[in-house]
Amino acid sequence: MKMLQEKNKKYQKVLFIYRAEDRESLGIEYLSSVLKNSGHKTDIILYYEKKNFKNRLTKRIENFNPDFICFSAVTDNYHWALEIAKLVKKNTETPIVFGGIHVTSCPEEVISREFIDFIVVGEGEYALLELVENPKKENIKNVWLKKDGKIIKNPTRPLVDLNSLPFPDKELFYKEAPYLKGQYVCMTSMGCPFSCSFCFNCYLKKLYKNEKWLRRLTVERIINQLKIAKKKFNYSSVRFDDDCFTANKEWLRKFLKEYIKEINVPFDMASHSIFIDKEVASLLKKAGCLEIEIGVQSPIERIRKDVCKRNDSNELIINAVKEIKEQKLEVIIDHIFCLPGEKVSDYQEGGGLNFYINLRPNRMTNHILQYYPNTEMIEIGKRYREITEKDVKEIVSGDYKNTTFNMYKIDPKKVRKIDERLIAISNFLCWTPILPMSFNRYILKRKLYLKLFKSPIFKILNKLTLIIPHFYSFKSMKSFWLGRKSRMLFHGCRIKARYEK
Repeated sequence: MKMLQEKNKKYQKVLFIYRAEDRESLGIEYLSSVLKNSGHKTDIILYYEKKNFKNRLTKRIENFNPDFICFSAVTDNYHWALEIAKLVKKNTETPIVFGGIHVTSCPEEVISREFIDFIVVGEGEYALLELVENPKKENIKNVWLKKDGKIIKNPTRPLVDLNSLPFPDKELFYKEAPYLKGQYVCMTSMGCPFSCSFCFNCYLKKLYKNEKWLRRLTVERIINQLKIAKKKFNYSSVRFDDDCFTANKEWLRKFLKEYIKEINVPFDMASHSIFIDKEVASLLKKAGCLEIEIGVQSPIERIRKDVCKRNDSNELIINAVKEIKEQKLEVIIDHIFCLPGEKVSDYQEGGGLNFYINLRPNRMTNHILQYYPNTEMIEIGKRYREITEKDVKEIVSGDYKNTTFNMYKIDPKKVRKIDERLIAISNFLCWTPILPMSFNRYILKRKLYLKLFKSPIFKILNKLTLIIPHFYSFKSMKSFWLGRKSRMLFHGCRIKARYEK
């Protein structure tokens, strides 16, 4: 009976449209692998720039003839995704499906767009599979659709068992973006042990309040994935894209032991100061870790606790960074500017600059706060009168233009409600890991950073702070050159796409 059903099964074609970046989308790779595992065909077209994209898209749709066209939308690319979806709908009647975190947090907004036929709320692997195999079925959990002028809202399904998923479909991206092959990106877990106010995890935990949001692959499963991928792609390094890679010390001990034995290539990851101690730092070093990314977000404990809803103290952060540096691992610190309640004086008289100078990471990565819909930060921002109800509507619709992600390229004319002194402070922070400690303290004591680092030229000069630290060790230099090689290949793909016929 099962063989007869398989014989009569109609296999579908699914085209993903994704904005080209330095890394692939693991979410799309898992969607593709689940679809392919059931016999369906998938393809992807990457958007590098506006020039020639319409022509490339038209040709790809004509050649592939998809049954569904899918977008994975986060708040930062939602406006772009809407523009491309409108373009698609002008040229084809193929059903358009939207998924991703922005859809999950703002389903009413997304399904209201006339050119979007289906949305997937929550985890989409098996929901999309069910939709592709039976689009006329109305009771597909996680799927909202339009029928006879009405919106049908189906309930959410239980969270996916990560160990039940096939390995991510790397070939989907690699054939379009060969520059991604050097570093193998994967996740050993889904979710986060924390509920920071600015992060989508705080909303997702509420959405799945009766389920265990933080889930982890077994050691055997992820090692097997890495072994197969190593033979297939011969990658030179690994990036563990977990929200907090070191959250489970017992799992970490077992995993890193097997990693050394079976994989043994350099890797990098992100963690939290609470989960970094002498043993963890030592384990990571022995296993080949090159760098650890730590989110501090604010050097002011009051802001970090009351606004960001993080409970790590400055003392805890200092100790974590100390343990990392003692193992001669590189540490990258993430910082967020323009948090509600933040003042320029927090960095000056409040000791914020002095904290980072003494912490002395290898690199500082500075961002401006991005408000994400339905996160606790939205309510905090309104309470501090940093945003209004009108702003919230613009955030949901993808029209809010308050922020730009990277402070290396910040344009104060495009960012509302920012004290221009923060630009100078940000520029100075980028350089503090490189400049001599005595010079940093001299600049701080006399507040020379407000004069020395206010020039727009630092939009270009700050990029050097991403390069110089790599020349402190041979392994880091090798990692840097591989990264530059990938970047050159990225630009090559972009140029190729620009003139593709």
